[in-house]
Amino acid sequence: MSALADAIRQARTRTDLGPSSPFAGLRRRHARTVDVVAQSVAATAPAGVLLIHPAAAYARSGSFAFLDIAITITLVVGVALVIGMFARRVASTGSLYTFAARGLGTHVGLVTGTALGIGYLAVAMNTLSSGASRVAQLMTGSSEPPASLMCALMVGFGAVIAFVVARGLRMSTRILLVLESVAVVTVLGLSIAALSLTRWDLGLLVPHPSDFSLEAIITGVAFALIGFVGFESGAALGPETRRPFAAVPRAILVSVGATGVVMLVGTAAQLSIVADRPGAASLSAVTGLASLIDAIVAVSFLACALAMTNAAARLAFAMSREGLLPTMFGRASWRGVPALGGILLAALVTVVPVTVIALSGSRQALRLITSPASIIGFVLAYALVCAAAPVFLARIGELTLRTALLCTLPFTGLTGVLGFYLAATLRDNPIGLLWAAGVLAAFVVAGAVRLARHPSVAARIGVHDWPVDSDCIDGPVRG
Repeated sequence: MSALADAIRQARTRTDLGPSSPFAGLRRRHARTVDVVAQSVAATAPAGVLLIHPAAAYARSGSFAFLDIAITITLVVGVALVIGMFARRVASTGSLYTFAARGLGTHVGLVTGTALGIGYLAVAMNTLSSGASRVAQLMTGSSEPPASLMCALMVGFGAVIAFVVARGLRMSTRILLVLESVAVVTVLGLSIAALSLTRWDLGLLVPHPSDFSLEAIITGVAFALIGFVGFESGAALGPETRRPFAAVPRAILVSVGATGVVMLVGTAAQLSIVADRPGAASLSAVTGLASLIDAIVAVSFLACALAMTNAAARLAFAMSREGLLPTMFGRASWRGVPALGGILLAALVTVVPVTVIALSGSRQALRLITSPASIIGFVLAYALVCAAAPVFLARIGELTLRTALLCTLPFTGLTGVLGFYLAATLRDNPIGLLWAAGVLAAFVVAGAVRLARHPSVAARIGVHDWPVDSDCIDGPVRG
């Protein structure tokens, strides 16, 4: 036996750290880096986004669409680096909510958590309805399937999401990894084949000065951000991950890098097609594989709905343990997961779009609200975390000029994007913007009232995981 193994065998458990952490009940320290990567990648739904967004981005920004993607990736990498500053020091299921609270206090944390939660749920609703719609189109062979069939499929898929979320973390992340990997590989193959149709003429991606419009470019960046939101959701798995301070920052950067490369290749392929053949604005039109592409989009979006619900359940778990949400969201099942909270949120993600589509007969009414809610929620949360990071680092004596600059650049970009997006949405979709802003304001006000009435709740905001007695040893017993 080695000296290290012998020392560990003779060691005794620490008794001064406490028997449990604030997240007692969760199955701590069992997930691996691959689980965090799977969660983050599935939440961005790269395969589904690649098959839908490029043509829409071209319609918004013309030949500047590829530049929009490049700017967006740079912005997202900056945000990922800022999140890594927190993730190397703090592990919490609250992720950005906890990070913002640690930096800028309880009320900014409340705004960040509310915005992030609304973003998660809005994207989950939209992707669940979109995935169900694609499956319904495949079943009926019609581009406008009956609303009753879409609703029935959403109920079925929502039940599956609830089951998987309640079953356990590793089951959900491994399912996500398999589904999204197959979808991404297929899309990349189609994209490379599409590039060959244009003879790899990347000159088609060069912006034309006549297409330049600052508003169109910034609005295009805001639209492109939809393809990356959710990448931070892996941070919510910190307390459940082995070596979280190393695994989580690494996994987030890996997921952002991998998604960025996939998006660049796939977007280049499809934008080349659009620029070369304006009448054939999609891979399905060029390849004739419409059914396969619909199936890939459905799989990718349903995996995204699962990932977003998973992340929302962890966020609600943290907010419940602190006293902001009902205790039912903070209960952990015998499997060590917030099963009840996950089931309730999966039900919400299912019931809202089913109700809207049953009443309106189409997904358009749902998208009018979920689109602004998702962009506003995520961009606001990212911007507040970037603002909180230098304050947090200064408080612990670790702020440097480099880290301050690294936080300032994405914060400036995000606030500019948010401002332009709000102005454009107020003009084009005022009802959806008012709904999104109203829901956000209502939850923030309700939370602020609770904080004011219960100082003990305010004192717990920003709680994070910490070592307990069973995590550490105290050295060999000496006689």
